[in-house]
Amino acid sequence: MKLKYLVPVFIVACAFFACNNDDDRGDGFEERDVAEVEAEDDAEIQLYLQTHFYNYEEFASPSADFDYKIVFDTIAGDNANKTPLIEQVTDTVVDFRDVPHTFYYLIARQGPKTNPKPQLGQQVLVRYEGSYLDGEVFDESNVETSFSSLGVVVGYGDFLVKLRSASGFDENVDGTIKWNNDYGIGAVFLPSGLAYFSSPPPGTQIPTYSPLIFKSDMLQFNDLDQDIIQTASGNISSPDGIPSHMEDVDGNGDPRDDDTDEDGIPNYFDADDDGDGILTEFEYDVDGDGIPDDSDGDGVPDYLDPDNQIG
Repeated sequence: MKLKYLVPVFIVACAFFACNNDDDRGDGFEERDVAEVEAEDDAEIQLYLQTHFYNYEEFASPSADFDYKIVFDTIAGDNANKTPLIEQVTDTVVDFRDVPHTFYYLIARQGPKTNPKPQLGQQVLVRYEGSYLDGEVFDESNVETSFSSLGVVVGYGDFLVKLRSASGFDENVDGTIKWNNDYGIGAVFLPSGLAYFSSPPPGTQIPTYSPLIFKSDMLQFNDLDQDIIQTASGNISSPDGIPSHMEDVDGNGDPRDDDTDEDGIPNYFDADDDGDGILTEFEYDVDGDGIPDDSDGDGVPDYLDPDNQIG
């Protein structure tokens, strides 16, 4: 049995344009300097990591009733000798508006190496919690929730692909799912530049320039094909037959920076990747041999070649 994904309800889901790319909101708002905010965010996150720990001892020796939930607490009093998070996280640098931003992530449990990890562009099924550094939760789901790993803020998407999925699940008689207890569990600490920066999602109470924490259980992932056609009346779904994670033309593991026709729409979201007026689905593999077609033999597949006809 293959699990059917629930309808996405994830609060931080964005369009393919990052939610934080709007530096001209037209309402008199004056955006702060990116480098200045990054320095403040990183200092705040590092201080948090130096002064907090997680329940690593419970993960190392779980009791029969342990719920495998990450819990953060302050290093003080009875907890004065705990190992700080700063000694247990891994850091990764990602550019936002040409300014390097560091995010820090914690793997509380990775699961067996035989369990696969998703790739950017695949649809993930997770349980999650989003909070501020002070511990206040702004969004969470304790039930399975699905969304595209490219449909969330950059830092969170980059973190999700570091967690291994569960090896499987059992279906209970009441239709609910019991996951094999070997899925990846972790948390990521994001500067605002890799979250929402100056433009939190409409309708939320997330303040501008907020560093955020996301905890996640990685349960399962599937391929996703999410191309669209833009029309005057709105976007129309038009899958092109190429899973989004495979539209990584430059092979760097990130489909977000691949835009063959330079129209501002990355290939994984663009129904006509080369902008020649012919939809990708009618150029990719017309003869059905599993190999992208190359009509003019120039080594560039037709769906990426606006001049693909033999003269």
